[in-house]
Amino acid sequence: MRYLYDVKLWDRIETGVEFLIFVALMIVAIIKLGDNDFLQALFYIVLAVIISPWSGFGRVIKRYILVSVYFLGLFVGYFS
Repeated sequence: MRYLYDVKLWDRIETGVEFLIFVALMIVAIIKLGDNDFLQALFYIVLAVIISPWSGFGRVIKRYILVSVYFLGLFVGYFS
């Protein structure tokens, strides 16, 4: 059970999840570009850039930005 307290392990897991979400958002953006919905594709590309492990945002700031953008997407109707 000591592995639960390993900070480096949790950082690696979080980086892996960030990368998987980045790939998924880029796939969704490509699909939306195929549907000729440029604004929604741009929305997903911006989300992917924010979530990518290579962005310069800190993890706490990244979480706040993503939650705010998620609610913006709900308001605009992108997730319906």
